Amino acid sequence: MHTSLPGANKLLRFERLTPSYITPTAIPAEYESLIIPAAGTYFREDRESEILSQNINFGPFSLWTHDIWANKNIVVCPFIPSQIWSLHGIYEDSLHLENTEAPSYLLEEKEFNLFNLPSGIHRIPIAAGKKILSIHINIRQDTLLTMIDEFPGLAPLTKLNRHDPGPLNTYPYHSNPICDFLMEKLLSCKYPLKRAYPYLFRICIDLLRNVAAQEAAAHQPLMVDSVLNTNNILQLFAYLREQSFKKHTITQLGYMFNTTGKKLAFEFKQHFAVSIHDFMHMSRMMFIYDLMQKQVISMDEIARITEFPNTLNMIMQVTDYYACSRSTTYQ
Repeated sequence: MHTSLPGANKLLRFERLTPSYITPTAIPAEYESLIIPAAGTYFREDRESEILSQNINFGPFSLWTHDIWANKNIVVCPFIPSQIWSLHGIYEDSLHLENTEAPSYLLEEKEFNLFNLPSGIHRIPIAAGKKILSIHINIRQDTLLTMIDEFPGLAPLTKLNRHDPGPLNTYPYHSNPICDFLMEKLLSCKYPLKRAYPYLFRICIDLLRNVAAQEAAAHQPLMVDSVLNTNNILQLFAYLREQSFKKHTITQLGYMFNTTGKKLAFEFKQHFAVSIHDFMHMSRMMFIYDLMQKQVISMDEIARITEFPNTLNMIMQVTDYYACSRSTTYQ
């Protein structure tokens, strides 16, 4: 079923062979808080809409964010120069993706889909008064396959296949609290390019890993106990996020939250797709990286605060997590 509404067409390029970014000073001051300094930016405004697009090309994949304000009814027309896979998430509202070769598809707020997008122009009607934030990680299928050795958690996504336009996933992926946490870190990153590049690269990888874990568990039902203990698991998540500098064992966490470590670990993964250990390591690495960039305390002090046995061990782990040192492909 199509949901077309009349409105001015607004071409939105998902990829460009020759970038033509504008300078941040050319963007109105009211949008300054939305700027990711490491990204190249595009901005256009007229009486129908304002569109702020930001892009970072990481090599194996590219990241795009689009903030779109519809002052009147518009039809955003994403242009795809060549066939890609695109992990797409939408925030702040829901929309319909239209394609002449496929049924209209609902883009639900705070959900992700991995789309097979052929070259050409697609249509997304947006009603007057709507504001949406659209996130894309664009990658080629063959490139994703080459990344498995370094990031084996991406493997479930490589098993998807579809030749016609549309989502490769059977069920939408949820922007669970860990995805929201990653998106918050991505959109608020104010580091200059050289310092932001490994940080944002890893955020994209962790986001892809989360949806890959959701894909792997797509046919596993959410157990009754997991549903009943949702508040407890959300409290655990909030605690780990705020205390990311501390080391915990699963047994300790089980004792703190009045359950067994095994039960807590199972329910955490049911809700958030990844393990407690994965989230603790991810948030700890982010915490350390942020402190390193601020340069207000010594490396030895950071190692002490984050409970590493020594500074060298901490630096090795952070380097491994952010520098992609096992492969020169992404340097």
